[in-house]
Amino acid sequence: MSRWNAAGVHLGISAFIAALVMAVLYLLWYPASYFTAMGGDKLLFLVIGVDVIIGPLVTLIIFKSGKKGLKFDLSVIAFLQALALGYGVSTAAEARPVYSVFVVDRFEVVPANAIDDSELAKVTRPEFKSLSWTGPRVVGVHKPDDPREASRIVLSLLDGKDLQHYPQHFVPYADVAAEVAHRAKPIAELERLNPQSTGLIDGFLAQHGLKPDQVGFVALRARRGLRAVIVRKNGDIVGTLDVDPWGAS
Repeated sequence: MSRWNAAGVHLGISAFIAALVMAVLYLLWYPASYFTAMGGDKLLFLVIGVDVIIGPLVTLIIFKSGKKGLKFDLSVIAFLQALALGYGVSTAAEARPVYSVFVVDRFEVVPANAIDDSELAKVTRPEFKSLSWTGPRVVGVHKPDDPREASRIVLSLLDGKDLQHYPQHFVPYADVAAEVAHRAKPIAELERLNPQSTGLIDGFLAQHGLKPDQVGFVALRARRGLRAVIVRKNGDIVGTLDVDPWGAS
C-alpha cells in the first residue's frame, strides 16, 4: 500500500468517526440555534482539526510500506487521535446546554457544568433531578420564599451565579408562560434595533405563518452572545433568531 492509499484509508475512518460526533453534537447535545450560541461549532472544529486533518496527514508523512516499526507508529497516532477525540467529546458533554431558564425578563442558557451536584441533590421535582442529554429543557424559576435561601443566592452573584443555577427552584415553563408573554416586546422594536436583519425576521414570521402583531420577542443569553426568542401572545415559544435583542451588534 502506498502512503497516499494509507492516508486515504485513515481519512475515511476519521471522517466517519467525525460524522458520528457531529451528529451527536448537532442533533442531540447542541440542537438548532444552540449549536453556535453555546460554542458547538468551535468544539466541532477541534474534533475535525485533530481527527480528520492532523491524523491522516501524519500518516501520509510517516507511512512507508515495509518500514520497521510502522505498526507501532500507526498505533501511537491512533492512540493520540483517540485521546484528543475523547478530550473534545468530554468537553462538549460537560458544556452541553441543559436548561433554558426564564429569569425575570430573559432566558438564560445553562450548561451542564454550571450546575453543582450539591444543588442538583436538593431538587424535589422528579423532572428536574437529572440533566438533559437531548438539548436544553425550557423552564421557569421562582425566587425562594425562605429569606436565608434568598440571601444565599444573592451572595452567589459574587461567584457569577444567579437563579438559573439552582434547579431546586425551577418550575415548569407553563407556570411562567404568562409572565413571558407580558415581558415580550413588539417585533417592530426588534426590527428597529436590527434594521439589517429585517429580512431575516420577516422570513421567519412568514415561514411560521405569523404576523408581527401575533408575536413578540424576549432576550436569550448564551455563552456566545445573545439571541431573540420569538413567542406568541400566550407565551408559547415559536423559535429563536440569531438577532441581538438589545441592539444591533
